[in-house]
Amino acid sequence: MTHRNLSFLVMGTLINIGHIKHFFVKWFHSWKELLHDRKFCISLGIGLAVLFVADVANYFVALYLNSIPVVSVGDIILDNIPTVDLTFMYTTGIYLVVILVAVYPIFFKPELFPFTIKTVAAFILIRSIFITLTHMGAPAGYFYLPQLDDQPGLFRFFYMNDLFFSGHTGFPFLAALLFWECKPLRYFLLAMSVAQATTVLFMHVHYSIDVFSAYFITYTIYVLSDKIFNNLNLSFRKIVQRIEERMEKMLMMRKL
Repeated sequence: MTHRNLSFLVMGTLINIGHIKHFFVKWFHSWKELLHDRKFCISLGIGLAVLFVADVANYFVALYLNSIPVVSVGDIILDNIPTVDLTFMYTTGIYLVVILVAVYPIFFKPELFPFTIKTVAAFILIRSIFITLTHMGAPAGYFYLPQLDDQPGLFRFFYMNDLFFSGHTGFPFLAALLFWECKPLRYFLLAMSVAQATTVLFMHVHYSIDVFSAYFITYTIYVLSDKIFNNLNLSFRKIVQRIEERMEKMLMMRKL
């Protein structure tokens, strides 16, 4: 390696380190300012509390559904496709989406974190109500999944006796709506939603109505949540924008 190439490599490394440092400084100050905002703290606290209540409610609804007799019904799509073992996609795919929903707002959009939590909580609560209304069993020929009691802790959430509407389909779609402004993430989550919809159909763990209705119900949940919390979202966004403007001025002053 020539001296010139080595110099370019060192400069490139320093620039990358500078960008990383700038990112974390901005991230730290964004959270610091947001946590000093009373409305943000209240919104975050309410969101976490409602999410906890939603998870508990969802868990006990699942126990209730497991305790009552159910029967399978016919489905025009499932009756014409084979049962396929897609367990890896069914489990790993949805876990990946959950991780993204948690990590992205924390590190890249802290102002959206309370809104994300509350919307997800609303999704879980509304779905808990829906799955108690009609008592249908798993479709005929369904792929046998590990049961609720076989799963550790939070992983039980994905092994419940719930059908309408499909959480595996709706949750990635909800995440795409929440992070719509980030195009790469939006397209990935939309693709994941379609992939999960295909997965649950071929595994015969959801009826086709569970899958197709998920998009309409999920979109309605998002729109209602956005209308209720939009003003708060705008105020939190202004806080982050002020920090970004302040940091841009500091960078310009350093260059001078």
